[in-house]
Amino acid sequence: MAIIHPRLSQLRLSPLNQRRVKPAAIEAMADDIDAHGLLQNLVAYEEDGLLYVFAGGRRYRGLKVLVKRKRVKNSDTFPVELRSKEEAIELSLAENFQREDMHPADSIRAFAALRDTGMDAEEIAARFGQAVSFVYKMLRLSALAPSLIDLIAKDQLSLEAARALTLTDDHDQQMKVAKAANGHAHTIRRMLTTEKVDTTHGAFLFVGRDAYVEKGGTITVDLFSQGAEGFADQPKLVQELAEEKLDAIADEYRSIGWHEVRAQLDRPYDLYMKGSMYPATREPTEAEAARMDAIDAEIERIAEAEGEDSERIEPLSAERDAITESLRAFNREQVAVGGVALWVSQDGSIGKSFYRAKAEPKPKATHDGPTPFYSNSLIADLSRIKTQIVQEAVASDPALALDIMLDSLAGQLLHGAHSYQMAIDVQAKTVAIDVAQELMATSDVRPVEDTMATRFASIPAEGRFEAIRAMEADDKMALLAGLVAMTVDGTLFAGGSPGQRHHRFEQIARASGVDIAARWSAPIGLFDKMRRAAMIDLLREEVGGPSAENCASIKKKADLAVNVSGRLPANWLPAPMKIGAFDQPEHDPVDFDADIHGDDIEGAEDDQMADDEMA
Repeated sequence: MAIIHPRLSQLRLSPLNQRRVKPAAIEAMADDIDAHGLLQNLVAYEEDGLLYVFAGGRRYRGLKVLVKRKRVKNSDTFPVELRSKEEAIELSLAENFQREDMHPADSIRAFAALRDTGMDAEEIAARFGQAVSFVYKMLRLSALAPSLIDLIAKDQLSLEAARALTLTDDHDQQMKVAKAANGHAHTIRRMLTTEKVDTTHGAFLFVGRDAYVEKGGTITVDLFSQGAEGFADQPKLVQELAEEKLDAIADEYRSIGWHEVRAQLDRPYDLYMKGSMYPATREPTEAEAARMDAIDAEIERIAEAEGEDSERIEPLSAERDAITESLRAFNREQVAVGGVALWVSQDGSIGKSFYRAKAEPKPKATHDGPTPFYSNSLIADLSRIKTQIVQEAVASDPALALDIMLDSLAGQLLHGAHSYQMAIDVQAKTVAIDVAQELMATSDVRPVEDTMATRFASIPAEGRFEAIRAMEADDKMALLAGLVAMTVDGTLFAGGSPGQRHHRFEQIARASGVDIAARWSAPIGLFDKMRRAAMIDLLREEVGGPSAENCASIKKKADLAVNVSGRLPANWLPAPMKIGAFDQPEHDPVDFDADIHGDDIEGAEDDQMADDEMA
């Protein structure tokens, strides 16, 4: 087990080395050896006058890289522990099995120690052959509360959770969130970014980082996200800047003379009900026609001489396309009756839709007015809760269930109605009602299917008909009521519009006599899902201006939600939850309250279109 100092030229990589896959990061190993020297000797056996390295292959390869860099010569000597060839296989296997990477906590502390010596990230990266981005991430982790790094060392806090905690520099908050989230990285990230906007969000991309920072906005960089994105710390500023920029674009269209211009951050839910309008096409002028003929001739000449893939053809084609596009534009007549909808797309670009705006005899609520209280997704959730409560009421009223089923069958078989227009679906399809738990925190309403599964668990799958025939009349009626109730559907798709089905559902809800407020009250989770402005407007309408103004100064949205919840009257219900919210006049155009949707729905002549869309 002697240590010798042979020349590098005498060394070869042993074919007996058990690590056959070529190791990575050899360049980094070379950097390390260049900076610190060969800290650990090689291990080799002698054969035919040469020394074959079987332990320390990465170090050997690193030395050969340094030869190419002219940092080391083949004539330089290095320490080598000499072993017999018989020991090579066993020792090579033992070295690779016993090798253990440094614990992440030790690595974090080591990088912190290097920083404390005065080395910056670039110097550390150069000395140890690491990427600068990797060093920045390790230094970011080293800034965590020391007690958290101790938890990492004890394997009581995962690296993924530690990375999420770097979204705040506040050690107390780090400790509090880590404990509250029970170390779950996803929960930690959500808790630390609730009041922030992702910099990949459409509204932020639309505003632009420079404009946001210029107005005093700050960004928390997430070094551990893909692309090292982050979060805007002032979401209200992002919204204000986005709305200002969007309004400026809308003003340009208004100045042209468009009959109606609607500008909002989200894509309007009711665009599918608007008739699209397309630009008119005019005849080219003499100059335009002459230029297009000249371009066509030039393209043909180049194609014959140089081939159709000639690079000279592309700019000519682009010029011709530009002329053709300029021939398509909205004329004065279209602008006078047309509408423009503008919104911010997910990629930060402007979404546009042109449609024929229908003139109304009375002023219509638009998005230039008050902000709708409830988002499309929240209206959908509230409709599901309301459906579940009405289902429960129907399940307890067999006579009503029978009437509902007869109405649906008669409507379809006698009057030619479609199944999707009815409040129940007689195709025996259970209506799925999945509601977020936080929206049901104040209610003990159970899904009807759960109640039915318990009450009628004794009905066998085999021999079901005979078992039903043998049931008592009261049990049969209870079974009928429960099964019909499971098909009652008053849910509204997020972004959808109420149709005939929802109108008939309101008739059922009214006939059931159910008291919605007695079965459900608005939990804090409802207000957490509402926008700040919507909560203030809601409070102003329900309680009055002074109360709304008092709450408007509350900075944290979570605190605002608690205050709004506590100030609303007892038995208060959101508009979509009230019985009759989706009623429709039998013959007049449909017109829903602005606090439900914020936009008027087209008249009765569009009902069939809306119903077809809902199908």
